[in-house]
Amino acid sequence: MMSNKDLYKNFCEKEPIPVFSQYWWLDAVCGENNWDVILVEKGGEIWASMPFFKKKKLFFSLLSMPPLTQKLGPYIRYPKNQGYYKKLSWEKEIMNELISKLPKFDKFYQKWDYKYQNWLPFYWKGFKQTTLYTYVIKKGKSIDDIYNNFHSSVKRRLKKAEKLNLKVIESDDYKSFYDINKRTFERKNQRIQHSLDLVEKIFFAAKKHNSLKLYFAVDQYDEIYAAGFFVYDKDSVYYLLGGINPEKKDSGAMNLVIYEGIKFAIENNLNFDFEGSMVEPIEKYFRSFGAVQKRYFLIFATNNKLLKIFTKL
Repeated sequence: MMSNKDLYKNFCEKEPIPVFSQYWWLDAVCGENNWDVILVEKGGEIWASMPFFKKKKLFFSLLSMPPLTQKLGPYIRYPKNQGYYKKLSWEKEIMNELISKLPKFDKFYQKWDYKYQNWLPFYWKGFKQTTLYTYVIKKGKSIDDIYNNFHSSVKRRLKKAEKLNLKVIESDDYKSFYDINKRTFERKNQRIQHSLDLVEKIFFAAKKHNSLKLYFAVDQYDEIYAAGFFVYDKDSVYYLLGGINPEKKDSGAMNLVIYEGIKFAIENNLNFDFEGSMVEPIEKYFRSFGAVQKRYFLIFATNNKLLKIFTKL
């Protein structure tokens, strides 16, 4: 008999599962033995899935978000020709079954895809939520229309990069990317939260599954000014990580790299997702590219009494 994970791998091959919920992504960011998935089957078909990351902290069992993973949550298939009433009834039925199949946990928290706005079944079962935001450039527009919608500050920085004769190249040099990504954190006196080993695992997994673009902005001497790590699925391109040479931070190079990612998305009829940020200056920067604000939910619950006390402190 096939395990849930084996069934899920086949499901991923057939359905447009977001990149962050793909089995190979979870293998890379969690480790093969540190994630599992809940499936809802009816009539011999899989109608829904919800992968989760298993983590131990002290003696607490957590179902949490893996590193460098924007979203998890449910993926739901819908029967044909459902009206609004029946659609919500279907979501309630599916989500109740997903909740009932969750393993025992002390704390649960997952960020959901913005396409899923109905979390009421989780609320009725005692879960809570907080709202987060991302910014998205929707597919279906021309590159010219998107450029014209950029804030003047973005256009000014792109023109500066052009005057410096910077160009964008695609490369597999993830080690140089990590170096410049790390230097960006150091410039802000922050410690980088992800390791080279993790970036390496994501790089090779995403490249193997044709879900990666790694761009560098360089000058005529091939000096790296900025770099961007993008992953994508059948719906969207995601700005996963970026970095800029601290000595070149006013060159407009980062804008040039992001613009390249946006062009790749639009040329392939994909949305471009900035992955969001609740940090005010970063939110303003993403918004300056003319992206539309999208809300998404962090769903959470705490079952352990001791953890509940710590959470309130």
